Amino acid sequence: MPDQSLARISTSKLVSNKTLENIRWIALFGQMLAILVVHFGLGFSLPLTSCLVVIVLSAAVGLIQKSISQKNDNLSLNTVFALLAYDIVQLAMLIYLTGGLLNPFAILFLAPITVSATVLPQRHTYYLVTIVVILVSILAVYHNPLPWGDTALNVPKLYVLGIWSALVISSIFIAAYAGMISRQSRDLARGLAEARLTMAKEQQMVALGSLATAAAHKLGSPLNTITLIAHEFDNLDPQKDYNLIKEDLQALKDETERCRLILAELNSDAVTLGSETDDPMPISALINSLLDERLPDLKSIVNLQHQSLDGTNQPMVIWRADLLHPLETLIDNAGQYAKTKIDINLEWSMRDIKIEIEDDGPGILSSVLARLGEPYNSSRSGEDGHMGLGVFIAKTMIENIGGQLTLVNKRGGKGARATIILPRDTIDSANIKGSRSS
Repeated sequence: MPDQSLARISTSKLVSNKTLENIRWIALFGQMLAILVVHFGLGFSLPLTSCLVVIVLSAAVGLIQKSISQKNDNLSLNTVFALLAYDIVQLAMLIYLTGGLLNPFAILFLAPITVSATVLPQRHTYYLVTIVVILVSILAVYHNPLPWGDTALNVPKLYVLGIWSALVISSIFIAAYAGMISRQSRDLARGLAEARLTMAKEQQMVALGSLATAAAHKLGSPLNTITLIAHEFDNLDPQKDYNLIKEDLQALKDETERCRLILAELNSDAVTLGSETDDPMPISALINSLLDERLPDLKSIVNLQHQSLDGTNQPMVIWRADLLHPLETLIDNAGQYAKTKIDINLEWSMRDIKIEIEDDGPGILSSVLARLGEPYNSSRSGEDGHMGLGVFIAKTMIENIGGQLTLVNKRGGKGARATIILPRDTIDSANIKGSRSS
């Protein structure tokens, strides 16, 4: 179901004051240029003072409109309708002063109709068509003579009637046809907006599900320990095994605290999911922060190297769950198998970000490697609460943000290598902000 906020989007939000303001100034410049060229360049005698007064009045309206745009760039429907109606009246005054319908520029009556059909509801456009029909009908009869030099231009009334008919029919046709096309375009744009919103919500639900699965995966180990200790209590004598009970109770307390921290991380990640507002940091700093906060036991054996492949600046990223959880899982897995060290090689270019996580352990079993990335696939499945979901969750979350994850054994049986490749435009905060503002 579409978000209710879309139902509150009205056409007025789509009408930019800046756009109409630019159209007005272009029209006034064109009117001024045409009058001056006809009067001074071609030598036709026009009521120059009256024409300039009409144009100056429109310029004053333009200045008022500009002051409004400084406060709010969006205009209401009634305001847009009033501005377009004024433009029609102003054009009618100029046409009245310069020959009526015999003036070739009478065709400009169609311009406000076209603008209205594009941005206003149908009823407003029909109101403007009515105004145009009334004014054109008046101008067909009442107007100053066309400035045609010393010789008067006698035009048959039937020709004037033809011009009147052409303007009226064209106004109605443009109002109906352009309005229909515009409505279809707005409906399509609205449908695309709803589809994007739906997809964004689905992606957020997938990410939230991945976070919950990741939390369940993490909880497996401490919960399994708690279960084993609880079973041991059945075989202990409170009088004889006091020290053992004391140790088990402390272990229960520690594992319970681990569960609390895991759930706290899930709650924090879920709250910020889709609305991350942390200040961007270099991706190498994010990895170091991850080691400090979530994997402090491994930091001493981690060697982080980073470099640019094409001289570009280091990507700036935010503290986002769909990137942190895969990194945490893969580094933690490497730490559980590593003998002496974990190497993290970070490389980036204009297009991609590449993160390699290597350990010097025994490598991945061939039976596990063949089904890598599938759920419930682990050499430790069932041991200490392991369910074989870690790599599956990491792979799913990385692919959800457009990346790829591959795991292979290093040559010579010298450990395993996990490689993450991410598209920079979906991770780098500079690119994300640029696309949102455009």
